[in-house]
Amino acid sequence: MLKKCTLFAVLITAIFQVQRSFSQGKVTYKQAEILWDTWGVPHIYAKNDESLFFAYGWAQTQNHGNLLLQLYGQARGKGAEYWGEKYAQADRWVIINGIHERAAEWYALQKPAMRKNLDAFALGVNKYAKKYPDKLSAEAKRALPITAVDVIAHVQRVTHFVFLAPQGQVAAAEKRQGDQNGSNAWAVGPSKSASGNALLLTNPHLPWSDLYLYIEAQLVSPGVNTYGISRMGFPVLTMAFNATAGYSQTVNTNDGQDFYELTPAEGGYRWNGKVKAFETKERTLNIRQPDGTLKEEKMVIRHSIHGPVVSDKGGKLIAMRVAGLGQSGIFEQYWDMARAKDLAAFEAAVSRLQIPMYTLMFADNKGNIFNLFNAEVPVRPLGDWKYWSGVVKGDTSATLWTKTHPYKDLPKVRNPATGWLQNTNEPPWTATVPMVNHYKDFPAYMAPAPTMSFRTQRSVRMLMESGKMSLDQFIELKLSTRMELADRIVNDLITATEANGSAEAKEIAVVLTQWDHNTDNDSKGAFLFDRFVRKWVGGTEKLNSLGTASPLFSTPWNLSDPVNTPNGIADPKAALAALLEAAKEVKATYGRLDVPWGEVFRFKIGEVEVPGNGGPGPMGVFRTMTLGPPSGGKYFPAHGDTYVAAIEFSKPLKAKVLTSYGNATQPESKHRNDQLPLLSEKKMRPVWFTREEAEQHLAEKTVFK
Repeated sequence: MLKKCTLFAVLITAIFQVQRSFSQGKVTYKQAEILWDTWGVPHIYAKNDESLFFAYGWAQTQNHGNLLLQLYGQARGKGAEYWGEKYAQADRWVIINGIHERAAEWYALQKPAMRKNLDAFALGVNKYAKKYPDKLSAEAKRALPITAVDVIAHVQRVTHFVFLAPQGQVAAAEKRQGDQNGSNAWAVGPSKSASGNALLLTNPHLPWSDLYLYIEAQLVSPGVNTYGISRMGFPVLTMAFNATAGYSQTVNTNDGQDFYELTPAEGGYRWNGKVKAFETKERTLNIRQPDGTLKEEKMVIRHSIHGPVVSDKGGKLIAMRVAGLGQSGIFEQYWDMARAKDLAAFEAAVSRLQIPMYTLMFADNKGNIFNLFNAEVPVRPLGDWKYWSGVVKGDTSATLWTKTHPYKDLPKVRNPATGWLQNTNEPPWTATVPMVNHYKDFPAYMAPAPTMSFRTQRSVRMLMESGKMSLDQFIELKLSTRMELADRIVNDLITATEANGSAEAKEIAVVLTQWDHNTDNDSKGAFLFDRFVRKWVGGTEKLNSLGTASPLFSTPWNLSDPVNTPNGIADPKAALAALLEAAKEVKATYGRLDVPWGEVFRFKIGEVEVPGNGGPGPMGVFRTMTLGPPSGGKYFPAHGDTYVAAIEFSKPLKAKVLTSYGNATQPESKHRNDQLPLLSEKKMRPVWFTREEAEQHLAEKTVFK
């Protein structure tokens, strides 16, 4: 009872503090200016951190206001209340997991300075909306005003309940399958660098819409000068660099979400041989109807000792337990990571483990490179990673974990002899090759046994085979569109077609022989091969089955030869049949087999449409682009390279970047698609890191006074 009273007091205090911040106007935000460059990137210069956060909230609203307000409304669990039925399922996930309530607790737990910064960020959103109401849609404005608790709830929703514990994983766990979003990251040390300076690559590739979008920005205040990207609506940079150091993050294989099957009994569930009652809460979900009225949906949320019941189908009850929900310091940690001047400062920040997942890649101007399997990994009493990725028994304390591993237990690599580090969402063991960390030296549930997708193998191959790299050569490797899978099996396909001898087979052989295995705009043969692979594996949904465990290859994957295996085709007859069928369809649709990749695959946002390049990650393309459903014989990215930053920690700093879809989503903004031509041409933009550079490329200035 005392605990509940204390929690209630914390929530009331948090709400009061939010209201007081806005009503009394105590945030000193009138000490900042935004230099908007010609690409719509805000370079924010402020005299104190509160002003910096205020201006950043303003800047995000100017570039992405409609989307921003929609995301904050959803983080309250009120998307359906504001915008209708299509948001109801996502709202249920927010409500079941108590996201907004927990956000109020987190707000009260922030250090005073960070709490003021979060208040300032939310105030920046509201002040922009108040000054420019006509710039925002009437629908989006239903979510106003925004509070710091809404911002915290959004960050928690995205981090913990979209990336770490997504709603769709309930079904995936029962089937032991599922795909995840991804990224690429590299760090190259002095021994691999032509200049002797460390190099860093940041390269997330996620869906090109909704909460997955990033905003590019520079944040400058006393003692702070950081450049990078934030997930949409986040008040801090989530991948960043400064003049001396920087880091990137990739989705990792941390299993911080566990599902427990409960045995129903007498209105409760079985627990250690007895019956235990559920803790229950009642909530109301309001759903906006087409006529503007609200329909109420009553929700009864049951909690077992593990966590909320998230599935109740056919009498099968499944509860979910998520790691890291007690770690409220995520904002402070990201802020300190972005400001870290060297490896020691960076490790001091990340060792707090306030971010529940992501592989982190770091480099600094002292020549240090560092890779961390960052994770809130539960200390589990039994089982391996495969066991815990499914549904486990929930009727016994033998499967219940109550704490997580400390920082010292996590796989990490500092300054390897190879001179390079990489991650492409695979388990941590192949951060460099030869391996430094070995699966057998860690708990079996820490991460899956070594496995390498073709994208991972392509990444490792390029780093292993390259000599000392300049920044331009580093970028050239990043922009490579070569398809690793093609290098492994095209010769077998050509042999099979030549043996067949038909006119159709001979034509296919000519196209595949002349193809350079790239997925550039003008690559001829890439589309035919792509269509073949999808048929060969049994459908697009099975592309992720390609790789180390696939039975389709004549030579299986071997850890002792990790970038040359698997290879060859196990069943040439079946492969030829798939190839002939693919060729027939391509010719029927496009009139030719050698249709250029960029004629079929297009980059398109609004009125801008240009030839595309890059290709599917499962086929081993490092410049990852996922083809969405066809439209009029064309394919557009559903997912893929979103942001690229290539940094050399020289003096002065050298860096190039590209935000694929542009730095704005507001309908009237010219920056919602202005970088697509650069993406099509495989070009990047120079970073304007100094104030002088930003002023030389100034498009607009916002001064708060």
